[in-house]
Amino acid sequence: MRTSHVDQGSLVAPLRLTLARFLSLVFAVLVFVLAVVLSLLDAASRRTILVASEQLMRQASRRVTERLAEHLGEAERLVAALEAEAALGLLTAETAEPVLVGALGGHPQVADITFTYGRATGTYEHGDPPHDAGDLRLAPAESGQISVTRATAAESDDLLVRRLTVGAGPWRTEEHWIAPDGTRTPTEPADAETTDPTIHPSFTTPSRPEFRGRALWSDLAFFEADGGLPEAERRRVVSIQKALWTRGGTFLGVARVTLNSDRVDDLTHIAVDDRRPAAAEAAGDEHIVFLCDRFGRLISRVSPSDRLDLLDRDGGPDPDFGDVRVVSAAVPASVAAALAAPALRDATSDEPMVTRLDVGGVSHLVSVAALLGDRMHGWLVGIAVPESRYLGALDASRRRAFGFALALVLPVAATSSIMLRAMRRDIRRLIGQATRLRHFDFAASNDGPASFRDVHEATRSIEQAKTALRALAKYVPLDLVRELYDAHHEPTLGARVQDVTVLFSDVAGFTTVAEALDPDVLATSLGAYLEVLTHAIHASDGIIDKYTGDGVMALWNAPRPIACHPRRACEAAVASVEGLRALFASDAWRGRAPWPTRFGIHRGRVHIGHFGAPDRFSFTAMGDGVNLASRLEGLAKEYGVAIVVSAAVAQGAADAFCFRRLDVVAVKGKQQPVEIYELVGRRIPGKPPPAHVTAYEAALDAYFARRLDEAAALLRAHPDDAPSRHLAARCRDLLVHAPGAEWTGVKVFTTK
Repeated sequence: MRTSHVDQGSLVAPLRLTLARFLSLVFAVLVFVLAVVLSLLDAASRRTILVASEQLMRQASRRVTERLAEHLGEAERLVAALEAEAALGLLTAETAEPVLVGALGGHPQVADITFTYGRATGTYEHGDPPHDAGDLRLAPAESGQISVTRATAAESDDLLVRRLTVGAGPWRTEEHWIAPDGTRTPTEPADAETTDPTIHPSFTTPSRPEFRGRALWSDLAFFEADGGLPEAERRRVVSIQKALWTRGGTFLGVARVTLNSDRVDDLTHIAVDDRRPAAAEAAGDEHIVFLCDRFGRLISRVSPSDRLDLLDRDGGPDPDFGDVRVVSAAVPASVAAALAAPALRDATSDEPMVTRLDVGGVSHLVSVAALLGDRMHGWLVGIAVPESRYLGALDASRRRAFGFALALVLPVAATSSIMLRAMRRDIRRLIGQATRLRHFDFAASNDGPASFRDVHEATRSIEQAKTALRALAKYVPLDLVRELYDAHHEPTLGARVQDVTVLFSDVAGFTTVAEALDPDVLATSLGAYLEVLTHAIHASDGIIDKYTGDGVMALWNAPRPIACHPRRACEAAVASVEGLRALFASDAWRGRAPWPTRFGIHRGRVHIGHFGAPDRFSFTAMGDGVNLASRLEGLAKEYGVAIVVSAAVAQGAADAFCFRRLDVVAVKGKQQPVEIYELVGRRIPGKPPPAHVTAYEAALDAYFARRLDEAAALLRAHPDDAPSRHLAARCRDLLVHAPGAEWTGVKVFTTK
C-alpha cells in the first residue's frame, strides 16, 4: 500500500529511487558515449578542417600576397625615389634622362620609366575637350615627355630613350639607344603621328587634385613597346603612376613606372600543405592556387597551354579597352565553380573566406581573399581543394564512433525506457504544480504520490510553500507582486516619472461607525466592504497600492501600461458604488446602515517606483498628482457627491461617462486653480444629461460671470441637489458681501 507522505513517527520510509541517482546514472552513460563520439569527431574535424584547411589556406594566401607585394614593391620604391628627387629639385626636363636611365639600370624587372612634365596654369572647365573638367591645364609649348625603355631579351640589354617635345606644330620625337657601356646611338623615329601624352589617362588621372600624394596602379596590360612582336612574345606589365610636386607645391609632372609582370604565374606556385607525407606528395598536391578578379576572369595561368588576351568584364574579347587576362581551354572544374561563386564578389578582406562548393557531385573547399586592398583593382587569390582531402579521416572516425556509440546507447535506451515513463509522469506533475505556483495559483493539489522520492519530496515542499503563501496573501498585496512579475520588473530602490491615474476612497464618518461596532463585526464588515472595492479595481485592470484603514489607494497604468486608464479608473469607481449598494442591501450586511463612500480620481505625471529601505520595499506613487487625488476625495464631502474627478480624468473618459463641472478650486498646498467635476454616471447614447446637471452648469457659468442673481435663481429650482445647495449658499453670501474687483470665483480650501 502506497502512502502520500511519510509520518514523522514511522520507522520505515517508502523505498523510492531518487531522481538524482537515476538521472546521474543515465547522464553518466550518455556523457561517456557522447564524449567518445564528440572527442573523435571534434579532434578530427578541428585538426583537419580548422587547422589544416582554413589555417593552411590562410597562410598560403598570405604567402601569395607577400610575393605580389614584393613584386610590386620594386616599382613603388622606384616611384618613391623619383618623388624624393623631384621634391629636391633634382628631377627636371633637363635632368630627367640621366635620372631615369640610372633608375632603370638598377631595377631589372622594370620595363619602362616615363616622366611627363609641364607647367600647370589651372584646371579645365566643362566643355574643354579633349580634357575633362578638373584636369590640369598646362602652359603651351612647355610640356614634354621623356621615357627610358628596356629592350627585350631577344634584342639586347640596351635602353631606348625617347623624348617628346611640343613646339608650334605637332609633337616632335627624338630617340637614341644607350648601350651598357654608355654608347649613344641616335635612331630615326617612325613617321607615325605622335599623340599628346598629356591627354593620356596615365597623366590626367594622377595629376588631379583628389589624387595628390597617391600612387595609382593600372591593371595588367600588354607592353606598348612590344606592339610589333607576336602575341606570345609580348610582355605582360602593370604600371604605377604618381604626380610629382616640389616642396613649394609646384607641379612638375607625372612619373610612370612599368613593371614586367610575366612572373605573376610564378606567384601561385606554392605548396599549401608542406606537412604532407612523402607518399601523398608524390601523388601531387590537390590544392589549386590561382589569381583572378571580382568578375571571374583568371589572372594567372592554371595550365602551361593557357594564352593571354584582352577581355572585357564579361569575359569577351575587347582589344580596345579590355584587361589582359588568361584564356584557358581546360579550366579545372573546381576553379570554374569558384570563379562563378557569389563569394568571389563578397571578398573584401585579406582574411580568406572559406566556403563549400558542389562540383560535379564532389564537395570542394574554396578559399578567396583580397590582394593588397584597392591597390590592384580587386585582384583575388583563390585556393580550391576537394573536401575529402581534409575530411577523409574524419569520415572514417565518424563511422567508427557511430558504431561504438550505437553499441552503448541501445542497452541504455532499453533499460531507461521503463523508468522514463514513470519519470515523465512525475516530472509532468511537478511542472504542473510549479506552473500553477508561478501563476499565483496557491490552491491545494490532490495529486497522488509520485514514483520517485525526490519528486515526492519536491511536491510536498511546494504544497508547504502554497500553505505559507495562502497565509501571506492575507497580509501582502499579491496583486502588485503579480503585476510586477508579469511586467518583468526587478524590484530595486528607484522611481520614474509616469503618467498614471490615481484613485482614493474613504468612508464618511468611519471613526464613529467603528466605535459603535464589535471588533469582530467591524473586521468582517470592513473585509466585505474592501472586497467590493478590490474586485472592482482589479476588474478594471487597476492595482491596489495600499489600504488605509477604510480607504483604498489604487493606480492605473503602472507598473504595466493600460490604454484609456482614466476611463478604467472611472469604471472602477462606478462599479464600486454599484457593488456597495448591492452589499448594503444584502442579508450579509444584516440591516446595518450603509457606509457612505467618497472617491477622488486624478490623472497626472507622478513618481512611480520602489521606495523604502534596501531590505523592505513599498511600490507606490508620490507627487503632487497623488496629493491632488487625495484632496479630490475630500472635496466630495464638501460638495455632497460620491465621485469627484479632475479635468484630465473628465477629458479622458468623456466618451464613456457623464460628468458635471462642479467648480474651480485651489486645494491646500497648491496655488494653481483646478477645475473639478462630478462623475454622474455612465453615458447613454442619445440621452441628455439630467436637468439638475444642466441647470447647475449654467448657474456655474453665471456665477463666474458675476451674474449672482441669475445663478441663484437657477439653483433654487433643484433644492434636493447637494452641489446646487452648496453653490446657492455661496451666491447668497456674495450678494450680501459683494466681491471686490480682484474676485475670480475660485474657491480656496485651506484644509485637507
